[in-house]
Amino acid sequence: MISRAKLATTSILLFTGVLAIHRLSAQTQFVSNDYFPADLEFKELQKTRSERTGAEGSIPVDAKEAPLFAEAGFLHYANRTYDTDTGTELTIEVLTAKDAKSAFSLLTLLRASAIKPGPPGDSFAEGGEGLVFVRGAFWVRVHGKVAPDLLRRIAVSVSNRIGVREKSTPSLVSRLPKEGLDADSLRYFLGPIALDSYGVSLLGSRPEIGQEMEIVQAHYNLRGQSGTLSLFSFPTTQAAESYFESMSPPNVRGAGSEAAKSYARRVGPIVGILEGRLDPASADEILQSLKYSYSIRWIYDKNNRSTATVWGVPVGILGTVVRSLLLTALLCGMSLLLGIGMAAFRVFLRGYAPNNFLDRPERTEMIRLRLNEGSPPANRPATHSGTNSNP
Repeated sequence: MISRAKLATTSILLFTGVLAIHRLSAQTQFVSNDYFPADLEFKELQKTRSERTGAEGSIPVDAKEAPLFAEAGFLHYANRTYDTDTGTELTIEVLTAKDAKSAFSLLTLLRASAIKPGPPGDSFAEGGEGLVFVRGAFWVRVHGKVAPDLLRRIAVSVSNRIGVREKSTPSLVSRLPKEGLDADSLRYFLGPIALDSYGVSLLGSRPEIGQEMEIVQAHYNLRGQSGTLSLFSFPTTQAAESYFESMSPPNVRGAGSEAAKSYARRVGPIVGILEGRLDPASADEILQSLKYSYSIRWIYDKNNRSTATVWGVPVGILGTVVRSLLLTALLCGMSLLLGIGMAAFRVFLRGYAPNNFLDRPERTEMIRLRLNEGSPPANRPATHSGTNSNP
């Protein structure tokens, strides 16, 4: 019989375990398909006011930004709005772009301050009651009239749920010259809509922007002179060369020494156009640092082949030679054994079946040439017939 004390103790333990499991499941939902914070993860978030998700082709909430999202290309968009403990609203937007370049482009366009390295995410920008970051192909924006610390903590939570992704900074951005660069002015474009909305207009004619083109713009200040550098990355070197050769001198704005000038430089498939009130020496200092180099990477057995040598011969080549010799020796041994076996088989047949089909006289006859038959031996004198007459 179980005593009442033991029964009461068991009931209390079971009840405590159920409560602990329920509380744990409510506060430690680390894996989610929508990447939003778990329930009760942040006490400042009281309840969900609205939620909206959509697959490819759906329009985000802000109609003004919809063309930018459509041009960059996105696969999924989700939006969730919360009521906070201060009576304000907080909105989280998670957009899955088609690639990391698209997400980074949206970060440079829809931000209120300079881009900083993460966390949260790979890169982020905060300001204007909001925080925007990218992690791989994910673009996330958290905004609302709340404390900046809460924005940062929520952004870190969403970034951790997304997990490790491919780095999102495009290579064209890293080619911008560092001397005199104003990082706050960086903009990265993937199409004409973004360039017309947020880009700096060019003094000359700009190229026709295709789907495989990339454009980055940034402002430069060097020794009291300022200008804007635009880098155009073409799909091929031939396309970049054709555009560079077709460029004509633009109409100059202003007058005298304050006139805006344009300078251009081509390196591989990249064309750089520097425009502004800069003298030739300053423009050359900025454009000379623009470089492009082709590289070849050998990937044949890079991780599996050893670079060790024996007697000056690479181990890979030496192994091939040794295997070839072993194969040759094996073939020779098999041929020798086959010959010995055939000989023993013939001897066995001759002993137990003398008149077998292999040892019949007509199959074992030998042809011998008797070349000296019918001629006298070399040491025997020749005999002559006939009568000798004496004189």
